[in-house]
Amino acid sequence: MTAGRSPVSASAYRFPYRLAAWGLAGLTVALIGVIAWLSVQLNQSLVSSGGSVLVLIAAFLAVGLIVALRQPRNPVGWVLIWTALPTTFIIAAPAYAQFALAQAHGAAPGGRLLLFLGNAFWPSGIFFGMSSLLLFPDGRLSRAARRGLIAYGTVATLIIVCQAIPGWYLATLPHLHWNAAGSISNPPPHGLIALLSTGLPVLAIVPFWIAWIVRVVIRFRRSAGDTRQQYKWFAAGAVIAIAGLIVMTTVEAKSNLTGLLSAVNVLATLAVIALPLGMGLGILRYRLYDIDRIISRTVAWTLVTGLLIGVYTGLVLLATDSLHVSSPVSVAAATLVAVALFTPVRRQVQRAVDRRFNRARYDADLVVAAFAARLAGAVDLDAVHGQLSHAVHDALQPAHVQIWTVSGPDGPDGPDR
Repeated sequence: MTAGRSPVSASAYRFPYRLAAWGLAGLTVALIGVIAWLSVQLNQSLVSSGGSVLVLIAAFLAVGLIVALRQPRNPVGWVLIWTALPTTFIIAAPAYAQFALAQAHGAAPGGRLLLFLGNAFWPSGIFFGMSSLLLFPDGRLSRAARRGLIAYGTVATLIIVCQAIPGWYLATLPHLHWNAAGSISNPPPHGLIALLSTGLPVLAIVPFWIAWIVRVVIRFRRSAGDTRQQYKWFAAGAVIAIAGLIVMTTVEAKSNLTGLLSAVNVLATLAVIALPLGMGLGILRYRLYDIDRIISRTVAWTLVTGLLIGVYTGLVLLATDSLHVSSPVSVAAATLVAVALFTPVRRQVQRAVDRRFNRARYDADLVVAAFAARLAGAVDLDAVHGQLSHAVHDALQPAHVQIWTVSGPDGPDGPDR
């Protein structure tokens, strides 16, 4: 009897991955704690220290940790974790530099080093996060895609080297001055350093992102079954995240943010959470087929809200400007009209949206409605059996159908078909 190697259990196989995942997550949480401590030491609110971004980091970290623990060979989970870790670092590094160089007056070590690293590696979290476009849902890549990923990593490394130049310039300035918001207020540099400080080199990697988005669209159109549902979750999260980024960029362009715009900016930033959530639900296949219902309901309620707001506003303006009706009366009348229109508008819009975004449910509702109409005038039991079998098959598409009939108090007499 020859001795062989004992099989390795699944838990023993997963242990190194779990240890690595929990270690990276613990390091990220520790950095978040450091950011909170530094905000207290610098008398800054946590919001001004990147509070809304920290919520995004927590979302990326949580989803990445769950995926890495459940599917350790799927690189998407690790990419999400590595998106959270450097993003947390680039928030903590300049805050510590300000504490070490300004408040502690150089007594705390490593201030200039962390100032350099924070400015040099600031695009790294974005680079890791965007690579999930290529790796979703299982990380399996063709040879061409692997070559593209290598090229992407090469360009990303060159961009970080370019960002290291203005980072080194800041770290070697003899005197640094910070404003109340925690930003360096020294005179801006000139020449090449000024150009690199704007972050323009990051644009060199945008063509990769565009190509990957096109690839996702092509794979979605060619996919079917569970894979198609996975891409739907991913696409839904990506659309919400992109909308949030657009709103956030537009709002941040305003130099003086009012309270309302600041709240909108925070909500738009938090909308990016939809991206890791959609990816996590798609990868783990949790409630996979609920995406059609979620999309149809979201689109329908958005359209209904927009239509009713338009009707309400139009009626108020018509009554006050054209008919010269007093404002309270016009508001009350417009409100009553909007309430009366809500149910019929919602039904019509939901039916139209289901026809486009939730076709399976729409077709099933049509089948059930047609069967109910035929059942109202049916008297032949065998005909009802046949119609019911066809209705169930068309609506649910099961592998087989059995219909049990009850002939008396003794119970079922067996399957009819």
